[in-house]
Amino acid sequence: MRCGSARASAGDDIEIVLVEPNPCQQALSELDLVAVGPPRPQFCELWHPTVFRDLPVTVCYNRLHDVDTASRSAIIGPRDEEHQRIDYWRLVLATGAIAFVPPVPGLAENAVTMWSVEDAQELQRRIEAAFKHAATLYTREERNRVLSFTVIGGGATGIEIIGTLGQMLPRRAREAGLDPEDLRVRLVEGRPDILYDLPKPQRAKAVARLGRMGVELVLGEMVEHVEPGVIVLESGKHVDANVLVFCGGAKADPDAIDWGLEADTSGRLVCDEYLRSTRHEDIYVVGDVAAFRDPKGNRVLPMLAQFAIRQGEHTADNLLREARGEKITPFVPHMHGEFVSVGPRWGVGWMFKWNISGIPAIIMKRLTYVLYWFMVGGVRLAWKRTCEMLSMQR
Repeated sequence: MRCGSARASAGDDIEIVLVEPNPCQQALSELDLVAVGPPRPQFCELWHPTVFRDLPVTVCYNRLHDVDTASRSAIIGPRDEEHQRIDYWRLVLATGAIAFVPPVPGLAENAVTMWSVEDAQELQRRIEAAFKHAATLYTREERNRVLSFTVIGGGATGIEIIGTLGQMLPRRAREAGLDPEDLRVRLVEGRPDILYDLPKPQRAKAVARLGRMGVELVLGEMVEHVEPGVIVLESGKHVDANVLVFCGGAKADPDAIDWGLEADTSGRLVCDEYLRSTRHEDIYVVGDVAAFRDPKGNRVLPMLAQFAIRQGEHTADNLLREARGEKITPFVPHMHGEFVSVGPRWGVGWMFKWNISGIPAIIMKRLTYVLYWFMVGGVRLAWKRTCEMLSMQR
């Protein structure tokens, strides 16, 4: 059984087949707004049928099971079902990453990760449940325990979640008839500082901003284990965490190491300067699953959307070059900046050689989001998302 094929030569048309289990793409950098704020899940979603409506793309909604490099076939379908084959002339692997949860006792059972719209909706449900429970309690001590919101992880995702919680939970508490003074919002980070990917002055500004929001920072403390409603640190300290979010990083698609391609110790697929698998020149690897080494410093690129987008564009250009019999070009990564929101209306980051904070930084972060939707969905989608973001400022 076949979903389609993708063969081409210098004189042939190219048939494009996308294998993807989900009917929509999700913008992970905006999940905090769905988890805590008024935007609906659709704010972070881009539905494939709307994007590919007028494009020569066939979508096969399924999972990649294996890659048969000898016969040049992508084998798709769940492990316990009959598999399908899609022959390829060139194969592009862009299977991304999943949330990483370390084997800390009780962590996976009690924490919600932040890696999908479903995760954001689960956090929303836990917040609402905490408010409903707190409304039935008589003592402040009991309400403090139930209204304890804790995020583990001081990277970009963790700071964006805790910042949005710190800014928006007081308003939500007042709307529910609760006293915002009963809220306890905390961030736990094992290292002595947050946002290590940003310059030190920007980190300090983020710390100060969180402090003004009333967010308590617990830095330099590793989690020993997690119990229902409580984090136990290695120092023996107990931190209330009735609603717990884990933002400790990501790891490459775990199925990728089973496809017979070279992988590094982290499970990412090793590729050459053209983003091709080191073992098979007819297979390209892009995005979070790719272990691409920056030729400038010989370091593997971090899992960032800006690199994934540029790798996708560059690979598409090289595929067209190959089909025309032209020479392909190496991928040269450029990082123009990075911005992190600390609440929906404030941010920190850098662009080119300048550090930027406050409203200008959050405008730049939101602008990159809108520009991406413009690239894939045109003016109508970009305008719709802009209106939704402006509504949050009211």
